[in-house]
Amino acid sequence: MSLFTSFNVGVSGIRASQAGLNTTAHNLSNTKTQGYTRQQNILTDTYYQNYRYTDKSTLQIGLGTTVAEVRQIRDMFLDREYRLEVSRENFYQVQYDAVTEIEDVLGEMEGVEFQFALQDMWSALQGFSMDMQDITKRELFISESVSFLARAQDVYNELYNYQVNLNAEIKSQVEQINSIAEQIAQLNLSIARAEAADLENANDLRDSRNLLMDQLAEITYYTYNEDATGKVDIYINSAPLVTGTHSYHMGVDRIKFYDEDGNVTTVSQLYDVHWLDNGYDQVYDLDRPYSYAQKTDTGTLLGILTARGKIRANYSDIPVKPDKEDEKYYENGVFDNQAYEIDLHQYEEELKVYNNTTSNSVLTEVEAQFDQLIHGIVMLLNDTFCPNIKQELTGVTGTDAKGNTVTLADGDYKVLDVLHCPVGSDDDGTIGTEVFSRKMVDRYQVLTLDDQIYGTDEEGNQIPLAQEIQNADGTTTYKLYVYNEEDPSDPDTLYTLMSLEINPDMISDYALLPVKFNPASGEEGYNSPMLNDLISKWYEDFTVLDPNSKTTYSYDEYYQAMITNLATRGHTWKSITDNQDKVVADLEQQRQQVMGVSSEEEMVNLLQFQHAYNAASRYITVIDSMLGYLIERLGA
Repeated sequence: MSLFTSFNVGVSGIRASQAGLNTTAHNLSNTKTQGYTRQQNILTDTYYQNYRYTDKSTLQIGLGTTVAEVRQIRDMFLDREYRLEVSRENFYQVQYDAVTEIEDVLGEMEGVEFQFALQDMWSALQGFSMDMQDITKRELFISESVSFLARAQDVYNELYNYQVNLNAEIKSQVEQINSIAEQIAQLNLSIARAEAADLENANDLRDSRNLLMDQLAEITYYTYNEDATGKVDIYINSAPLVTGTHSYHMGVDRIKFYDEDGNVTTVSQLYDVHWLDNGYDQVYDLDRPYSYAQKTDTGTLLGILTARGKIRANYSDIPVKPDKEDEKYYENGVFDNQAYEIDLHQYEEELKVYNNTTSNSVLTEVEAQFDQLIHGIVMLLNDTFCPNIKQELTGVTGTDAKGNTVTLADGDYKVLDVLHCPVGSDDDGTIGTEVFSRKMVDRYQVLTLDDQIYGTDEEGNQIPLAQEIQNADGTTTYKLYVYNEEDPSDPDTLYTLMSLEINPDMISDYALLPVKFNPASGEEGYNSPMLNDLISKWYEDFTVLDPNSKTTYSYDEYYQAMITNLATRGHTWKSITDNQDKVVADLEQQRQQVMGVSSEEEMVNLLQFQHAYNAASRYITVIDSMLGYLIERLGA
């Protein structure tokens, strides 16, 4: 090896040391830069010169060193795990935030619980039952009923307003995702261009992309892979968000509900998230419960959509298991097992839907449970003041309030029990006045008949079904009060908080409240036993809080059970969030141990490369002296 070749070896050492100093300085200058990844020079031999061959080996002389790569010190497995766990942490944080908001709406955190409205209304009813003749107590009961319904509707509307207000957050997060995707696509292009010649790694650009991917993981979970050119492809539920240098976009739109023929039946106020330009439809499937195993308990966006739900729920969204004791399954004392099994199968299908949708969302579950409580109380009061009996009607034709002729289809109907129902304290002894009314549907369809019709009571005795009316002209007609059944497919027919009001007729005239004995019963005065029976039912089992549970609650216990269940879910999610916070912190610490810049370590590297630089310089100086000596001697 010549002295000139040795000189080049020394120069390569200086260059390698200088590159090391530059990289170390770059690391030190970015110690506090968010998302920065520590860089490291990878040195390699340039090439060798064969000097001598033997039968056993070849003698080679190295001709220097070069920087093969400036690489990032990063663990891709830690990155994937971190992004999954931070996504999961944010999901459960959203669930806990929703519980906190619901508790605020219910007043549980501010000492103005809805429980107080329940207690005030019930206390007024108890006071009224002790002295039904006292007009003041009767008015107080009506007044408390008004306050009770107003407070309940305020709570229900606030829950729905919270659902609707989440639209703004959903839209904001969708815009963030679209912006991040565009930036990643642009960085893919820049990285591919910078690394096209395979001369260097675009490490700073990669840091910017990794930081964006960390931010994206907080909003939504995704999968990704990097191709040979350095471009990253990102997918959300198998749908592409970024492919190479192109990004796709999400949008928001109001949720639409369709009938069996595909026609739009309802357009909700709530937003859903869908793809705009990649050929896919919905971004997230909200008809399935979130799952740890399937990694669908991830990201703030899906967390918001899950906590909010797809609908404004009411009591009809909670399936009710058919009761074998229900008289509809018996004909002539014989149990109809086939009819029961059909209803049971239908219930099981509805239960699956409930678990996948309504119960999967804390907001819709609370809405449904709360509305179920109000519906139960409303039906308890209304059915006490206006009791119905079920009868089979055949060939009944009458005239409605508008003078139209109405013929009822043959079948079973609920009709007002005109023989035992209480009457108002007005001069006419008005019957059928409910306390809580549906805004769009009357409690009864009243048909005027020319002749009395009869049914049978539980003992098989014949009883009249219509109220006898003596007209001013001396004629007699009969009024049949046919109960307008609730139909889950028509919200206006439901006694739900969306359609309830205090009966305006009763507010105009408190005397219409049915509190006196029916003259047909042979008794006179105020019907105290009726209200005493109502009060006793308040403490009897009402229904289950959740159809998956067998525990039943009274009206008095139901609300507390609902609040307890809500608090339990909140505590569970808070525990998960706290645990996830520790997991994320631990993973971030592990990541920083790998990719983070240590000032002490970099200072050691700085001294190391400085000494290497000095050594290479001294080596060149020696070679230079040797070369000068040889030239001088040869010249002599």
